[in-house]
Amino acid sequence: MAGFIDTVYLNSPIFIQQALVAAYGWQWYRRRFNPSFHQQVAEFTARDRWTAEQFRQYEDEKLTELLKVATRSSYYRTIFAEAGVTPDMPPREALAKLPFLSKNTLRTRSKELLTQDPLPKGVFIQRSSGSTGTPTEIYYTPDLHAYEVALPEARTMHWAGVNYQDRRVMFGARKVCHPDQALPPFWRFSPAEDLAYGSIYHLSRQNLPSYMAFLREFKPTVVMGYPNALNVLARYALRTGDMPAPAKVVVTTSETVTTQLRENIEAAWQCRLFDRYGAIEGCVFAFQCEHGRYHVASEAGIIEIVDPHGRPCAPGEVGELVCTGLRNQLQPLFRYRLGDAARWAVEQCCPCGREMAILEDIQGRIEDMCYTPDGRQVLRFDTVFKGVTNIREAQVIQEKPDLFIIKVVPAEGYNEHDSATLKHNMQLHVGHVRTEVELTDAIARRQSGKFQAVVCKLSPEEIEKLIKL
Repeated sequence: MAGFIDTVYLNSPIFIQQALVAAYGWQWYRRRFNPSFHQQVAEFTARDRWTAEQFRQYEDEKLTELLKVATRSSYYRTIFAEAGVTPDMPPREALAKLPFLSKNTLRTRSKELLTQDPLPKGVFIQRSSGSTGTPTEIYYTPDLHAYEVALPEARTMHWAGVNYQDRRVMFGARKVCHPDQALPPFWRFSPAEDLAYGSIYHLSRQNLPSYMAFLREFKPTVVMGYPNALNVLARYALRTGDMPAPAKVVVTTSETVTTQLRENIEAAWQCRLFDRYGAIEGCVFAFQCEHGRYHVASEAGIIEIVDPHGRPCAPGEVGELVCTGLRNQLQPLFRYRLGDAARWAVEQCCPCGREMAILEDIQGRIEDMCYTPDGRQVLRFDTVFKGVTNIREAQVIQEKPDLFIIKVVPAEGYNEHDSATLKHNMQLHVGHVRTEVELTDAIARRQSGKFQAVVCKLSPEEIEKLIKL
C-alpha cells in the first residue's frame, strides 16, 4: 500500500504534492510533538549533568526491568534457559551470559522476540535494510517513538542552541519530487513544522543554482541531512561563491563526517556542525557536544565494543559495536550486533563537563556514492528495496553511469515480481538507467569482514566528467 501511495504522490502535479506534504506535516507534527515528547525532553535534559555512576545505576535499573519483561518472549525464554540466566541474577552478570544477537536472527525471528500478543495499541513497524543490505522489522510503540524523537531534541538541538520550532530544512532520503522532474522547485514545504524537505536526488550541476536561491530565500535556522548530500551543496557554494544563507547550526546523521566534509559544510553555512550517531533499532545513540566529542546516551542502551573473539576491547582499540536497547520492552534486543565499528575514547573527560561515556572513530557507515548520467550524486539505496521482503541480502553495484546491478541473495518466496519491483524502485531512485538483478547464493565481504551495501565502480575520471564540479 505504501508503494502505491508513493507512486501516486510522485506522479501528481507539484501543487498536489505540496498540499499532501502540508497535510502529512500537520499530522506528523501532532504525532511527534505530543505531551510525551515534552515530558521526555525534560527528563533527558535533567539527566545531562548526571555523574557516570548515576548513569550506570540507571542502566542497571532499566536492564533489570528488561530482563524480567523478556521472559514473556518465546525466543528469550529459550535463550535464557540455554545461557543459564535466572531472574535473581545480577543484571550485568546475566547480560554477559547471553549470546550475541545477529541481524539475520532479528530479520528471520523478529516476531518471536515480541513480549506481547496481541500487540499494544498504536504499534507500527519500521522496516529498513540498514547499512548491511539485510531487511529488518523493528516494532515501535508510541512511547518508543516519542523517545526516539525527544532524545535528539534534548541532546543535539538543545546542545546546539536550537529547537524543533526553529525554521529547518532537511536533505534526507525522503523523495519529494519525481526523479524525472527537470525544473525547480526540488523541495516541498510543511507549514506546520516550518520545515522544507529538499530532494537529494536532483543535486546536479545545472540544478545547484536553484537550490542556492531557495536556501537564501528560505533562510533556515537549522540545516539537517546526510553529510554527503550537504557536501555537494557546500562544494558548489565554496567553488562558485554562490552561497546559501548562513544558518545557526547544521545537524547531520547516518553517515561518517570526515574532516573535509565538516570543513566544507561549516564554511558554506558559516556555523558549527553537530553530528549524531544512531540506529533504526533504537538501541544506541551518541551525540556530538560543542567540543565535537560523541557522548553516549545511556537512556538508549548499553554499549559493548568487542574484538573478533567477543572479548571487550580496551579504550583506544577499535572493535565491533554491540548494543542492548533499554527502551524497547516490546521487542528487546540483547547484545545486538549492529555491524558498525568504534572505540572507546582513552580520555573520557570532556571540556563540556558531561560525564556520559565517549565514543570515537565510529566506522562502517560510509557507502560508496553513485552518479547518474546527468551528474546527480546518489546515496542511500534503502528505498530501492521497499516492498520487497523476500531478500536475505542485497548489494547495489554501479558498473557504468547508466548501468546498475542489484545482487540479491533470495529468501524463500522470492519471485519475478520482486525483481520487477526492484527495477521499478531503482527508476524512482535514480531515474532512467539500466538495472539488472542478479540472483546469487552469497555476497562477498570486504577484507575486514564487513558488508558493503553499495559499490561504485566508476573511475575518478568518469566521476569528475559526470559531476563537472
